[in-house]
Amino acid sequence: MAMRPRDGWVVLLAFMGTVSLGSVLGSGTPAAQFEGKDTLLRPVGYREWVFVGSSLGLRYDEKAEEKPASKSEPYHNVYINPAAYREFSNTGKFPEGTVMILELASAETKNEPGLQGSYQKDYVALAASVKDTKRFEGGWAYFSFTEKNGNPKSKAQPFPNTACWSCHHQKAATDHVFTQFYPVLRAVMPK
Repeated sequence: MAMRPRDGWVVLLAFMGTVSLGSVLGSGTPAAQFEGKDTLLRPVGYREWVFVGSSLGLRYDEKAEEKPASKSEPYHNVYINPAAYREFSNTGKFPEGTVMILELASAETKNEPGLQGSYQKDYVALAASVKDTKRFEGGWAYFSFTEKNGNPKSKAQPFPNTACWSCHHQKAATDHVFTQFYPVLRAVMPK
């Protein structure tokens, strides 16, 4: 039976719908892409991931009482890759390959008649954590995609475990993740 021109459009639209659905549900490509053993490539498209929360001035600091709060504290915006979010919402566990992004934005204050408060102004830094128990001793690794001069990096080496890992290991409520600060994750965590 010969295909009519209209049938070609139907097939094309069905194919495009399948491709679009695949990109929404996850392409099967791991969120964490590595170069070699432990060099993480900067994740792309993370602003389309699940936003789990934001904080301003929240940090663990043993000497916090000795330091006054800084007015230049950045906002911390946290995202998780969609496949890990779905798995966490079903099981309460973060699966292998979980990637969480920490994007820092400078804080700006407005104080004028009828408008006052703080808002996010410019993006200033990007960090990531990855759960990969085969690749990293301790299961999780932490990375910075920002040079000391503030320029972005396309790839990063993990911090030593004495940096981020030890605090997350001691203080995080759920498997190295500060779920105590993310109502989005607490809301979907199975009881």
